[in-house]
Amino acid sequence: MPSCFLRFATIIAVSLTAVTTSGAQGVAPRAQSVAPMGMQMQPGMGMMERASTVDPDKKLSAGDQVTLEIVEDKEGGLARVVTAAGDLDVPELGRVNVAGKTTAEASGEIKRKLEADYYYHATVRLAIDRVSPIQVRSGIVYLSGEVRQVGPQEIVAGETLTLSNAILKAGGLTEWADSKKVKLMRQNTGITQKTEHNYKSIIERGDVKNDPVLQNGDRINVPKIFFRGF
Repeated sequence: MPSCFLRFATIIAVSLTAVTTSGAQGVAPRAQSVAPMGMQMQPGMGMMERASTVDPDKKLSAGDQVTLEIVEDKEGGLARVVTAAGDLDVPELGRVNVAGKTTAEASGEIKRKLEADYYYHATVRLAIDRVSPIQVRSGIVYLSGEVRQVGPQEIVAGETLTLSNAILKAGGLTEWADSKKVKLMRQNTGITQKTEHNYKSIIERGDVKNDPVLQNGDRINVPKIFFRGF
């Protein structure tokens, strides 16, 4: 009797062991059950996709790689690079300045120019493929007179430099500066154009109409005041 009971208990134990083993083999690890068969998930894949998205409000600047498409041409997208001067080579139009504009603003300007002379209706698509990793200089202006730091100052491509910005970058005016009679000299087809600007009004009253955007080669001179009122 005891020997029969022992054999019966042994058979039950072996059977339970076999069932447990087969059940464990049939359960896939959690990681394998999540990933589809044949696909290996890459760490940071979603991060890379998000990083490649360009801000639609980003201003175009020199070195940016873009795709330009004029749908009516039926030529597909054209790879272009914004030049150091901030221009984009556009079919029919030649070079169009796009620096400092968003893709929406630039495509709108290209559309207007095309419809003015070449198309009854133009559909322009412009997208940034790659942002330039470096800043490119598009020009130099020169400051002299009663500013705290005289000398040349760079204009960065894609950025707007106004007369007041340039003076502020130069450390501002000295105590003897005539802030109401700042002179701007600009070469235009070999002729020097001279204009006078009230820097004090620009700063204190926000007189932006009196704050011109500077161009390559512009010269700013802040004269000295010979009498200061108290």
